[in-house]
Amino acid sequence: MDVSDPDIVFDEQGVCNHCKQAEKSLKEIREESNNLSSILDKIKKDGKGKEYDAIIGLSGGADSSYVLHNAVKLGLRLFAFSVDNGWNDPKADENVLRMVEKLKVPFYRYRIDIRKFRRLQAAFIKAGQKNIEIPTDHILMAATYELADKYGIKWILSGGNVATESIMPRSWGYQPRDLVHIKDIYRWSTKDKLNGLPVCGLAKWNYYKWIKGIKNLYLLDYMEYNREEAIKKLTDEYGYQDYHEKHCESIFTWWFQNYYLFEKFGIDKRKAHYSSMIVSGQMTREEAMAKLSENPIYPQIGMEYVINRYDPRPYTDFKTDEKLFDFISKVVRTLRKWKYTVTSKRA
Repeated sequence: MDVSDPDIVFDEQGVCNHCKQAEKSLKEIREESNNLSSILDKIKKDGKGKEYDAIIGLSGGADSSYVLHNAVKLGLRLFAFSVDNGWNDPKADENVLRMVEKLKVPFYRYRIDIRKFRRLQAAFIKAGQKNIEIPTDHILMAATYELADKYGIKWILSGGNVATESIMPRSWGYQPRDLVHIKDIYRWSTKDKLNGLPVCGLAKWNYYKWIKGIKNLYLLDYMEYNREEAIKKLTDEYGYQDYHEKHCESIFTWWFQNYYLFEKFGIDKRKAHYSSMIVSGQMTREEAMAKLSENPIYPQIGMEYVINRYDPRPYTDFKTDEKLFDFISKVVRTLRKWKYTVTSKRA
């Protein structure tokens, strides 16, 4: 990591704040890993009398694929799905289908209105935003909660993990949960209201989380996750096809992180990916620097002209629900602390 993140801070030994936080997170998940058995018991208990124990969204990438592999081995009854946004690499679709067929996991392809989705993506590009992947990530989140609620599923299995994703600067782009932000950018760009796509605002997100009790489990954080070893196992057992870089199972994501961010904002996202791998002992710094000595490879998607067409703009130029979300989060933390204190006193 370097000063392409303006918030980076180095200590006297040259160690940055990202590495320190990553090491702390790795320590925390190692301590938490002993709780996997009790968590699995809870998932199965919540799924008793229902068709499924958990839901998983599959991208065709290594992380979610390895979660699927392990979750089935651990005896969970899964409902799997993928969102078709028109950008899937053919290899990704093949990876998903090979796995669900061999593991006999029910699978649903969630189709969205591609025309409307492309219009939303274009709005973020026109607005000069760093994180033009917000539409993809938000719709995936919304679709996951929607399907979990529809089938009465209490647990979402995610491929997110500390071992390979512990470092990601906040300055590199705004988060995708904020529907207020998404709608404002869309309205600014198109003069229309956003409709016809799966979305999840703050109220609905809290409804799913606190009223319906839908929880997320980052399964890979409860086991020793080595990405290269996982890819080898997936290749041997399912004929998995690798992409050799992270998040390249989507052609647009591949272009976004290897061309758009690199050329327009001077951000090489590989630095965060490799740094995470270094801290977790899956790559040496020398190996990372050798890879970074060459510019990232990207697919041509016919949108390269947008790099200089629209000026970069901070996400704060548009409406957000940040303050409201922070306030609600603070209230929830206070209530949790109060509940814990009352319970402890009663005990």
